[in-house]
Amino acid sequence: MLTVENLTKVYRRAEQTGGGIRDASFSLQPGDFFTLLGPSGCGKTTTLRCIAGLERPDDGVIRLGDTVVFDARRRIHVAMNERGIGMVFQSYAIWPHMTVFENVAFPLKAMRGRSLGREEIRRRVEESLRRVNLGDYGNAMPRC
Repeated sequence: MLTVENLTKVYRRAEQTGGGIRDASFSLQPGDFFTLLGPSGCGKTTTLRCIAGLERPDDGVIRLGDTVVFDARRRIHVAMNERGIGMVFQSYAIWPHMTVFENVAFPLKAMRGRSLGREEIRRRVEESLRRVNLGDYGNAMPRC
């Protein structure tokens, strides 16, 4: 389960404040499919970057299951490489020499401290591709 409570990240540059997110809260159960939808600059990517540990929020709490990975008031900040979260960026941050299947499998193979077997990786990748209606594209090469 992912829980985000009052997540806030505001960008301050040269005495002006802009962008980021303010007091975002939501909770997702395992298997939920969730979409962050909004106009450019509303904080979708910032929210995901905070969850993944690529950005340090200014306030709020982020929990993965029973583990608190960020809590501003308690000064908890779990490093991104210890969160077990993968993120696919909206730009073409994919390996052009690898198939769609191999690109999706890459973070599962690269996880530190946790080893998944070949069949478990295959199962997870196929399920992920199926969930986003890309099940027939596993063997395709990306067109960047």
